[in-house]
Amino acid sequence: MEKISVVVPIYKVESYLKECMDSILAQSYKNLEIIFVDDGSPDNCPQLCDQYAAYDNRVKVIHKVNGGLSDARNAGIGCATGDYITFVDSDDFIKKNMIEYLFNKLHEYDADIAFCQRVNVDESGAILSDGKTFKDSVVRGQQECMHQFLTNPNMDTVAWGKLYKITLFNDVRYPVGKYHEDVYTTYKLVAKSSCIVTCSEGMYCYRLRPESITSTSFKLKHLDIIEANKERSEFMKEHFPMLTTFANAGIVYATNQCALRLAKHKGPLIENRTKKDIGEELQQYYRMYELDFLKGSSGTLAKIFSLAAFINLRFVIWVIGIKYR
Repeated sequence: MEKISVVVPIYKVESYLKECMDSILAQSYKNLEIIFVDDGSPDNCPQLCDQYAAYDNRVKVIHKVNGGLSDARNAGIGCATGDYITFVDSDDFIKKNMIEYLFNKLHEYDADIAFCQRVNVDESGAILSDGKTFKDSVVRGQQECMHQFLTNPNMDTVAWGKLYKITLFNDVRYPVGKYHEDVYTTYKLVAKSSCIVTCSEGMYCYRLRPESITSTSFKLKHLDIIEANKERSEFMKEHFPMLTTFANAGIVYATNQCALRLAKHKGPLIENRTKKDIGEELQQYYRMYELDFLKGSSGTLAKIFSLAAFINLRFVIWVIGIKYR
């Protein structure tokens, strides 16, 4: 039985960590190398990691100085010895047969990456049903894998909820110190893939927490998502030029997210930059890439918002901001 490495970056998640750890140790697929990366957590997480390592010899623990999510993931990748690798965020948990399910799908189709769907849960771990249904899909050929990754909403960018051939990470690591690190990275893994399978079942339980990166108020670091999409667009121009339009659409999608955050932000200053200054920067992205976004597969509301922002982002921010004053 081939070995699968499970990398879990850990920082200040004491309330959720045991549920995460238990879900991994209970997996129906048993030949696991479970790597808990204590990223300098100041609570009782380090002790809990050591307790689980003493309980199960499949568990390895890395204790390191805090360096952020990317640095912790990279540390786990660096010591992984499995044939495949998957990631679990330490405030989430996974269904009992997730790894076996992804492993079987990956082998059935001789794929390089297998995706499963997420199941949203609340802070207590209770499932929040959204009524969505999915079908298995198999994509072959590097060009088509990348095309589907850029356009298919069932192929998300996040690191977790996927099983990868570990060789994909031979020269790929997550960018240290960046928000939205997955956006900087996942497309590089897809670019090396000849076959990707997207699975229908929701196996990864994603905990919705109000303090997560995706829900906090505006910070300049949130602009990283635009930078990541710009880097991805440049990569497409060089390696997949026929897909550049789809990559450019991603820049506007990211700009929409930043514009909405900016509109909700209270006060004129954000880390010594004015809202007006940041808004003018965002306005340029709409002016440069809006046509590509309108050609893309985003929903009607997103396109209406982007078109309004293209015309006058400052006015859009003012209108939305009225609600949050």
